[in-house]
Amino acid sequence: MLSPWHTQRGVTLVELMIASVIALIALAALLTAYSATASHSTQYLLKAHLHQQLHSVLHTMVRDIRRTGYWSFDPDLSKATDNPFQDNVNRLQVQSYPGQAPDSCILFAYDLDQDGMVGIGRCDAQTCPAHTDSDNVEQFGFRLRDGLIQARYGGDTLRCDSGHWQAVTDAGIAVTRLNFTQHMVCTNLDDADSECEPHAARILQRLVEIRLSGYQRVQPDRPLTLSAWVRIRNDQVLGAAE
Repeated sequence: MLSPWHTQRGVTLVELMIASVIALIALAALLTAYSATASHSTQYLLKAHLHQQLHSVLHTMVRDIRRTGYWSFDPDLSKATDNPFQDNVNRLQVQSYPGQAPDSCILFAYDLDQDGMVGIGRCDAQTCPAHTDSDNVEQFGFRLRDGLIQARYGGDTLRCDSGHWQAVTDAGIAVTRLNFTQHMVCTNLDDADSECEPHAARILQRLVEIRLSGYQRVQPDRPLTLSAWVRIRNDQVLGAAE
């Protein structure tokens, strides 16, 4: 037997609609909070990636440039002025790739395998120039090109527009500035109280200032700028008229 209608208990249509509206509001609030959290997390990850990339590249450049001019030699058999890693071809140079900002490329060399010879990577025993060999590559460089930082890993000519280069920053990061400034202090070895002169033996103490700027391509309004100073460990010794 059915219960009388006035004794039945249930949910009215109005109550059901009110509950649905409250549920939709709660769901909308939850989705908004999730969307905001996801967006914040994405922005944070992009920022962290930018910092990691630029700091890592800067550290790599500092560490490598610091070795410039190192030469493993016997001082009883050779003179410091004979260092092939600091001759006119291999000494530290600041240039730029054509079409890029001035002073946005640096070139240098050091004795990586400690054999006393400059590894140029492309020659045989009969055609290698004096003080060079083909067993490795010891002519290095970093340059800015088309918004990317590239590192030199080979080539038969040590120039910013020659050789083989590989990008060391991600395509998603736009590097807007890479600048190298070389600072030198010269000391006259023949007479410490006199100025450096071409006719005197002299020693050059060198510093390289690096400035680097970039941003995530999806966040152009959040750039990052870094700088560092590099003290070249191996001072450059020059003879008279060099």
